[in-house]
Order: sequence, then C-alpha cells, then structure tokens
Amino acid sequence: YEYEYRFPEDDPPNFATLAAALRAGNPDAIVAFNPGVKVPIISTSVHEDYTAGEISRALPECRGAFVEKDGHAARYHVLTYLGEFWGRGEPRFPDEMVVGYTKHVTSKGGVITWDVPIQTNGLIPQPFVEQLNCIGRAMRPG
Repeated sequence: YEYEYRFPEDDPPNFATLAAALRAGNPDAIVAFNPGVKVPIISTSVHEDYTAGEISRALPECRGAFVEKDGHAARYHVLTYLGEFWGRGEPRFPDEMVVGYTKHVTSKGGVITWDVPIQTNGLIPQPFVEQLNCIGRAMRPG
C-alpha cells in the first residue's frame, strides 16, 4: 500500500515527533508505543521509554529489565488482563500464579500492569480487589 511508504521512520510524523509532542507539556512524561499483542515483548521505537508490552494469553519470560532496539533500551513492561479478557470476566489465574508471574517480571527489573474489570458503579469487582491485595501483600518488603 502507498500509505506504508508515505511516512517512513525518518519523515514526520514519526515516533520522534510523536514522542516530542507527548512530552511537550511534561518533559518527564514516560512514552510507550503500542504495536498490539507481540510475544516476545518488543521495543517499537528508540523514542519510547517503556515497552507497551501488550500480551494476551501467553505469559512470556522476562529476560531482563530492558528490551533493546537499535542500541536504545526501553524498560520491559507487560500489559495483560487478570480477567477472562480485557475488562471482563472472572479471574483467570489463581492468586499464586499471579503473584509468581508478577514477582518473576519485577525480580528481573521489569514492570507489569494488570487490567481488571470496572463495574458500572465504578468499582472493581471484589474477587479482583482481593487478587490485587494479594499481589500487594506479596510485593511488600519484609
């Protein structure tokens, strides 16, 4: 398609101009570009600070704190869901597995974001509150 060749990496708009725009109001803003579900976790651009890390069913191994792209290191970040799918369902994993995977990623210097359902009243369903509390207790030092 012609569109694919219209905006190569070195011509605006590109990741560099997008990152600059995102940081215009806050130069300390953290930037990540989401290429969609990718396993293994990849860095999309040398202009991102963290990987978007969107995953679905697979829970990939974290091999270190950073993912490199063209000599640039982006912090390893995983984004996945605790429920049956994004924003819905019952918890799909037992507490021990969620805690274990969270510890695996963070022990290597990576970070993880767990998506949870939000009810129409704005609250997180109790089973997810309990699971998040379990993660919190397990991650506290001491």
